[in-house]
Order: sequence, then structure tokens, then C-alpha cells
Amino acid sequence: MPRARAQRRASNQIEKMKKVMTMDPSIWGRLPDELLDRIIAFLPLRTILALRPTCRRFRSFLSSPAFLSLLHSQYSPSYLLLSHPQFSDRCLPIYDSVADQWRSVSLPSSFADACSPSSVLLSSASGLLCFSLGRSALLVANLLTSSLKILPLPVYSASSPSAVTLVSFPSPSNSKRGYKIFLPSDSADAVFLYDSASLAWTRFSGFESVLRRGNPRQAGAFFEASLYFTTPEPFSVVGFDLRSGSWDIDAAPALPEDMAFVRLVGGGGRLYLVGGVGRDGISRSLKIWELVGRAWEELGRLPDMMCRKFVSVCYHNYSHVQCLWHEGLVCVCCTTWPEVLFYRVARATWHWLPRCPMLQEKWSCGFHWFSFSPDLFALV
Repeated sequence: MPRARAQRRASNQIEKMKKVMTMDPSIWGRLPDELLDRIIAFLPLRTILALRPTCRRFRSFLSSPAFLSLLHSQYSPSYLLLSHPQFSDRCLPIYDSVADQWRSVSLPSSFADACSPSSVLLSSASGLLCFSLGRSALLVANLLTSSLKILPLPVYSASSPSAVTLVSFPSPSNSKRGYKIFLPSDSADAVFLYDSASLAWTRFSGFESVLRRGNPRQAGAFFEASLYFTTPEPFSVVGFDLRSGSWDIDAAPALPEDMAFVRLVGGGGRLYLVGGVGRDGISRSLKIWELVGRAWEELGRLPDMMCRKFVSVCYHNYSHVQCLWHEGLVCVCCTTWPEVLFYRVARATWHWLPRCPMLQEKWSCGFHWFSFSPDLFALV
């Protein structure tokens, strides 16, 4: 009997809690708009988009500057995006570092219709993705707003564009965020810069040691309104000012000695250097430095066991190595290996990213990685 009474008492308490937690539907209609906006902003973005057809009030959310500002403060995820020639042009795999899991993001039908099977993801910045459309055009897209723009190339390219760098850049005429696209030409004597503010390409002189054939073309590292590149041996750093279009051969101090390969990474308002240390083109260790003033300050060294795996992946062919910044991580990738090595700057620790489960075992090359942060305010 005492046990039965205790069970009934617990059951009654649960029923009372349910009644307390269930809000009278009529209350929603009396809530101030500001409070309702704040509540809705906490919902997943997919749920907010699903609510739009239900009523005029919800349909107006994504056109309300006040709600968009509130949503932007609540919703700021970032993903590591994997591109591979064998993936469908209808979806892309992304890695959520917060949830520590892989997901698949579907591409808008308008984007899939504009692209061709030969389209290649080239660069990403602040919620925007830049794809090649063969040899004559680029496509810039915001997947979150399903908006896109096709940009004819300033000159016909003899090959599909490579080493394209997309950067978020504030417009000088207003507070809106724009973007610039750095495009090397087939020859080393010119580069082209697209400015979303002027909607035009501008031609500037090239830099032969960076752009010449035989030098593996790498995307520029964005830092303090400039793009930074490394030259072939003897390694050095040069900068391209995105405001003036001029080159600076003294953009950074001399690099550390005994470097087998070097890569630059810009992110978080800082410039990092990733390099293999060794001789005769063979890396014995992997280190990371940060540019502090006019000196490279060493931050960390890859543990020996992890370094042996990295070297075995590259086979000492460092032209396949690319590096990028992703939300406090300096990522070291190889186009011939489906895993990512990353250095967590805040903790000074090294880790391997879990392999994407959507990859097939027979896929052995063509892996490219990008940092992707969906942004409602990123205008194409």
C-alpha cells in the first residue's frame, strides 16, 4: 500500500508538471513582437525556414533587419567542407566540429542547374563559395539564401582556373560586406582582381617567382587586407595588397632555416607559417609559427608518431599539401589523403580529424578542404 501511494503521488506530480510546462496557445498571440522574435531565434535555422509558409508574420522574418541581426548573434555555426570529384553535384559533406560528426548539405536546385559535372569548388569565404564553370566563368553562391552570381572570366583560360582566392572585403562606400576574387592568369605576367563593389575585373601586374609555371600554385593567405604567397626555394614571402594591387617583396621577415616546404595560413587576424623542417627536400619534423611583429615565433611541433604518418601520406611530395584556417584550427591537408591534420591554436595540441564516412575506399586522390561558415548577410 505505501508503495502504491508513492507511485500515485509521483504520477500526480508529473501530471502537474506537464500542465505547468504546457503554455496556453492564446498566450502566444499576446506576446510582444520583440519577445517572440527572441524566442524564435533560438530555434534551429531549418525549423525557422520551415515556419515561413505558415503565416505572414513568420514569412517576414528573413526580411526583417532586426530579426536577422538577432538571428546572426544566435546562429553562427562553422563547418569543414570536403570536396571531391566523385561527389554528386547535388550535395556536399561537411564536418561539424562542435557536434563532432559528419553531415551532408544539399545544394539548392538553382545552383545544381547552373553548374555542370565539370564544376569545381575553388575557394570559400564568409558564407560564400566560389566554383569554376569550365574555362570561361566562375560562380559565387550563398547556399543559405540560395542566391548565386555567374562571373565571366576576364580572359579565356587555357585550363580550368586554379589558385583562385575568394576573400570577404568591406565595401568602401557603405557598411555592407563585399568580396574580392584573386585570379592568376595562365601566364605569370598578370593577375586579375574582381571587386563585388564595382562589379568589375581589374588587371594588375604579376609576380613571376610566385605565378610562374612549375611553382605549385597555392591560394593566398589573407592577412591585413593583403594576400600572402611563398616563392619556390629559396623560400620567401611576398604580399599582394588588395587595395592598391601592388606587390611587396618585403612583406614578412626571413623564414626559418632548413625548410623542406612552407605554407601560409591567415585567420583570426593573424598570419601563420606551417613548414616541414629537414634537408634535401625531406621533412624530419613539422612545425608551426606565428608572425609576431617582424619575427616568426614558433608555436608548436608535431609529435614524432604523428609526423611519421604525415610524411608517409605525402611521400615527400609536398605539392599536394594545402593548409587552411578553420575556427581556431590550422588545418594541414593532402589532396591524396582523406584525413585532415589540425593544430588547435588555443590549446597548442595536434589531432587527426575522423575520416568522412561518405568516402569510398577506392577514392585515393582529389581531396580538397574548405572552411564554410553559413552567413545570411553574405551578398553575392
